[in-house]
Amino acid sequence: MRMRKALLFLIISGVVFSGSAKVTAAPPQGLLKLAIHFSISADWLDPATGSHSISCHLPLYLFHDALLKPMPGGMYTPGLAESWTFSPDCKVYEFKLREGVKFHNGDPLTADDVVFSFWRYKAHQSKLIHSKTDKVEAVNPYLVRIHFKEPFPDFLEYLLPGATTIGWIVPKKYVEKVGDAAFKRNPVGAGPYKFVEFLAGVRVVAEAFEDYWRKVPSIKRMEFYTVSETSSRVNRVKTGEADIATSIQEVFFAEIGKDPNLRLIKSMSGTRWTVFFTTQWDPKSPWSDLRVRQAASFAIDRKTLAEVQSPGSYPIGSIGLKDDPLAIHIPPDPYDPEKAKKLLAEAGYPKGFHGGKFYPSEGTFWPYGEQVANYWKAVGINVDTVLLDRPAVTALREGGKMKGGTFVDSVASPTIGGALSYRFVAGSYGNYPDIVALWEQFKKEVRPAARKDLIGRVQELIDEKKMWIPLTSQTSPAVLGPRVKGNPFRIQPHLHFSAPFEDIELVN
Repeated sequence: MRMRKALLFLIISGVVFSGSAKVTAAPPQGLLKLAIHFSISADWLDPATGSHSISCHLPLYLFHDALLKPMPGGMYTPGLAESWTFSPDCKVYEFKLREGVKFHNGDPLTADDVVFSFWRYKAHQSKLIHSKTDKVEAVNPYLVRIHFKEPFPDFLEYLLPGATTIGWIVPKKYVEKVGDAAFKRNPVGAGPYKFVEFLAGVRVVAEAFEDYWRKVPSIKRMEFYTVSETSSRVNRVKTGEADIATSIQEVFFAEIGKDPNLRLIKSMSGTRWTVFFTTQWDPKSPWSDLRVRQAASFAIDRKTLAEVQSPGSYPIGSIGLKDDPLAIHIPPDPYDPEKAKKLLAEAGYPKGFHGGKFYPSEGTFWPYGEQVANYWKAVGINVDTVLLDRPAVTALREGGKMKGGTFVDSVASPTIGGALSYRFVAGSYGNYPDIVALWEQFKKEVRPAARKDLIGRVQELIDEKKMWIPLTSQTSPAVLGPRVKGNPFRIQPHLHFSAPFEDIELVN
């Protein structure tokens, strides 16, 4: 929270952040196996084609490193950049790089790699950021200066995972030598672990990089196995085939509690689940009627949805995090199916209607979206459910190919600015002129008080128009076997299922 409040001041003053030196440790030992609930896309092995998705954080924190990133000590923790400053008009940013950092192939990390990675980035928000950029300079081997054509007061937010991966750095010489396709097959980064193997939908294997600048990793080898069924993930930990299993639902909690060799952790997440209607701007669609979108909201029992699908989470009426000074907090709509039916009748659908294709998120979270669809069915809203895995959902969402459908969506960015930017840009499904006008003002405004007022009004209008329906927060329960020491997920609560992998330890 202190970091976030400081950012409001930093927009005016350009104060410097600085980081810490490398911590030495004993040589890495042992093997850690994780049964994860999602599959990894080959695109996520390369920061240039990374995703906003939380799943993308795993290969980022494992193989790569960033100028700055969320860590247990704070949201904007210095990484490859040991400090940074920016001008009062927020048009010029300087990053002082950490000296002595090496990539996995032994190449030293310099300002040239940062400049190269910045322009090479082609994923989410790349067009927006590059269009704002005048030039990026390698002033010297350890100083990068970025000039923007216009004020860019929230640029640091775009460097956080969940917004973009533009601040994660790759080795220029190596990429130019092998090409983009070969880089995905054998990525080289500056993170705590070196790439060993990737088999799509099956596993990712990594080995400790002992020259990692921050510290020598504790564990020698890590293996991540995609296991879609929760029961199978839990059983792997029970039998010792895995040490950690992610995304554990409530039905397994009592069972885990009976086993003295297992532990359950329920760390919070910054994820906020919502429902988004891509046809709300199509006058021929029932979803274009505000009363219909309101009915869809009143039809959902958020409290039960949270208890069943994400124990420890809670209903939400807006997507901002509680400690975000720019977020406003709106009470969630109550569960009122009779009011939902009344609104549908007023909109001309007394017997309900067919709502088209419905994408209930992906994989492990299909039951979450399907429960939403069941609530709708109870009041007369019927949809055709389409089940996709996470890489497919991400690709369709980013490419705007869910147009004509409705989908459960997760907001992973840890700041309200990043979350709204993701919603307004990704897929380009539509927007409202009054919201766009305020949003454009916000992006250029450098005065903290004015920025707060503008983004607050944007959030109010989104609620008034029911542009999307906020559902619940999310927890990230995981079951741990006896070999795992402490809590391995000590990352900022906004970024679950990833940890500072170099910090994870096994019991001696």
